[in-house]
Amino acid sequence: MKTHFVATVSAIAMLAGLTPALAGDYPSKPVDVIIPFGAGGNGDTSARIFLQHYRAALDAEMIPLNKPGAGGTIGMTEVAGADPDGYTLGYTAIAPVTVQPHVRNLQYGRDSFEPVCMVVDIPTAVTVGPESPYQSMDDLIEAARTGRVVAAGPAPGSIPHLGQAALANAYGVEFTYLPVGNGALQAKAILGGDADLATDTAAMEKSHGLRTLAVLSDTRFADLPEVPTLKEAGVDLSLTIWFGIVAPAGTPADVLDTLSDACTTAMSSPDFLDEMTKANFVVRHMPRDEFTAFYHKQFDDNKALLDLIGPSSE
Repeated sequence: MKTHFVATVSAIAMLAGLTPALAGDYPSKPVDVIIPFGAGGNGDTSARIFLQHYRAALDAEMIPLNKPGAGGTIGMTEVAGADPDGYTLGYTAIAPVTVQPHVRNLQYGRDSFEPVCMVVDIPTAVTVGPESPYQSMDDLIEAARTGRVVAAGPAPGSIPHLGQAALANAYGVEFTYLPVGNGALQAKAILGGDADLATDTAAMEKSHGLRTLAVLSDTRFADLPEVPTLKEAGVDLSLTIWFGIVAPAGTPADVLDTLSDACTTAMSSPDFLDEMTKANFVVRHMPRDEFTAFYHKQFDDNKALLDLIGPSSE
């Protein structure tokens, strides 16, 4: 018995000694990064630029995996259900994790994720076609008061969908919503005459040749300094589209810290900043603690906005 007891204690001591060493070895194999959107959209493009620099900062292979569908919820469901070991991450946008849980029955909620860092934060804007008869927000809203105006965007529950609903609510009008997909598909619908406007990112003008009527942010967008904000017109509505890295709930704190520190290093690279600027993305770095508080507030704020807009937003 005594011999068995000593051997057991020794084994426990060996395992205890191994645990911190194993944790300190992270990462020791490739990290899968789920992008819950299809190829070519803002989420996919910004993710792939970021991951080129993130893998160097983390000193690990990072494998981007596109898992699109259902407004980003298919991919994020997979992230939420992954082993919390730091080897499966998600590069999410605002909507799949702070809007979609309020508008559909999902297998995840606010506390299913550990925020790691914010990477991009772009204001939304009201855009129309270059030949559109609407030269101002007043023109657009007057048309909505007297006839049918169509807003294009991704699936219901996305930020462009939420944005057009909030815009219509603020002005006391209604838009017909046409879910077509990402920014390129929205532009195609507008340029082809199937839709009149979109409320996607403020980069839609440069990326897709549209014309911007107003920006939904507290201040004017640096790339479009001549375009007014809605707040300048007396409409207190601000809505941005952000992207960031999250891990499954329960991921160890030391792994999360390692991931957050690597994010800080990657986003400090002049090459990263240059590449993102050229691709029309607005970089906004938030480390783990700050991003966690921001994410929780966004979750609650977007629930309040959905409640304000009402059932028509769903």
